Amino acid sequence: MPRRGPLVTREHADRIVRKLNAAVDRGRGAHDLASVYYEDNLVVQFGIRRSSHKDTGHGHLPEDLHLSPHHTLRLANCPMSYEEWVERMKQKKVIA
Repeated sequence: MPRRGPLVTREHADRIVRKLNAAVDRGRGAHDLASVYYEDNLVVQFGIRRSSHKDTGHGHLPEDLHLSPHHTLRLANCPMSYEEWVERMKQKKVIA
């Protein structure tokens, strides 16, 4: 099955965790759980696969972050700021 949209990788997920200042729970399984808060309220959570390969796919991130694949990569690669992400979440009513 062909891939739809750009590949979102573990490396992108790690950058997003840092940019959104996500709290990461290092669980016992094969995934960590990142939680993003805004003004002490949980906004989104997403899993991060543990893998030694930095190109491990994280195709679930766009949906979990309420963004398109393109905007997810913009967030990871710096053109989208934390403030712009917050504004998008407010527009989508994810943040009240």
